[in-house]
Amino acid sequence: MILIIPICAYFAPSNKNPENDQITILTTTQMLEDTVKHLIGDVDLKELNKDDNHYQKIERFKCQTSLMGMGIDPHNYKTKLSDRNKIKTANLVIVNGLHLEAKMTESFELLNKDNVWKAGEKSLTEEDKLKIDDSKDCDPHIWFDIDLWIKVIEHLEIELSNRCINPKEKDSLSNNKSLFIGKLRELKKHIIEEMRELKIKKKKNKEKLIIVTAHDAFSYWEVFSKKNNCSFELESIQGISTQTEANSKKIIELARKLADNNVKSIFTENSMPKDSLKSLQEQVNSFRQNKNLNPIKIPTNSELYSDSLGSDQLSETLGSGEYKHSTYIGAFLNNMKVIKDNLS
Repeated sequence: MILIIPICAYFAPSNKNPENDQITILTTTQMLEDTVKHLIGDVDLKELNKDDNHYQKIERFKCQTSLMGMGIDPHNYKTKLSDRNKIKTANLVIVNGLHLEAKMTESFELLNKDNVWKAGEKSLTEEDKLKIDDSKDCDPHIWFDIDLWIKVIEHLEIELSNRCINPKEKDSLSNNKSLFIGKLRELKKHIIEEMRELKIKKKKNKEKLIIVTAHDAFSYWEVFSKKNNCSFELESIQGISTQTEANSKKIIELARKLADNNVKSIFTENSMPKDSLKSLQEQVNSFRQNKNLNPIKIPTNSELYSDSLGSDQLSETLGSGEYKHSTYIGAFLNNMKVIKDNLS
C-alpha cells in the first residue's frame, strides 16, 4: 500500500489548464511595445472610429512596459539588473535587432533562441535594409518606413500565433493584425498627402524641402517618401548611431547649405540632448547675418520622436480616431505636424 500511493499520484491526470498559462512578452523599444499591444488587443478605444471593428483582447498574453522608455537613446542603453530579471522571466523577448540595441546584446545571448525574436532579421529581406556607408551593418531605424513596419507586424503575428492554444486566440490575433494594418495604411495615405502639400508650398517659393535632425534616424522615411513621390532631402550632424561624433567640417558645410537654401528650422529629437544642434544653428545664423536673412530656428515647444515614442498626455487625430504620442501612429502624426508647421 505504501508503494501504491506515489505510483497513483504519479500517473494521476494533471489539473493544470493550459489556458491559465500566461504568455509574458517583453520588448526593448516603445515602438515594439505598442505594436505587440495592438496585436493582442490591449488598445485605447479612442483610436477607433464608430464604424470600425473592435480589437479583441487576448487575456492570456501580457505585454510588459518596454525596457527603454520615452526619451531613451537605444544606441547607448545598457541593461540594468532589473532589466535582466525581466528578460529572464519573460516567455518572449522582442528586440528591434540590426544592432539598435548594441550594448544590450549580451543580455539576450544567454536566452533560448526560441525566446528571442528580432524584428529586423526575422521580417525584412536584404533588399529592404539600408546599408550604412563603408560598413556591412544596416540602419536599424526600420519603423520609419510604414510599409516595412507592416512587414514586421505580419511576421510578428505569425510568431505570436504559434503560441496560441486555441482557434479563438488565433482569430483574435488575425482580427487585430488586420485592423492595425488598416490603420497604418490610413497613416501612410495621410503622411504622403501632407508631405506632397508641403513640397508644393516649397516649390512655389522656389525652395528645397530639407529636413535637418541631430542624428541620422530618418533615412527609412526619406526612402519611403521617395518611393511615394513626396521626397525630401535629409541632413544630420551625426551618423546612424548617436555614438558617432559630429565634426566641425561637416557642421560648417551643412550650415552653408542651409543658409543658401533659406531653411527655416532644424529639429531636435526626444532621445537626443536638446543642445545637440546649437553649434549648427549658430553657424547657420552667422552666414545668414552676412546676407541679411532671418535666423534659423530650433522649435522650442515641439520635437521629433526618433528612437522612442512620446507622452501619453499628448495626442493627434487621424480620421475620427485619437492617438496618443505614446503610440506608433500618434508619434508619426506628431513628427509630420512638427515638420509641416515649422518648414511651411
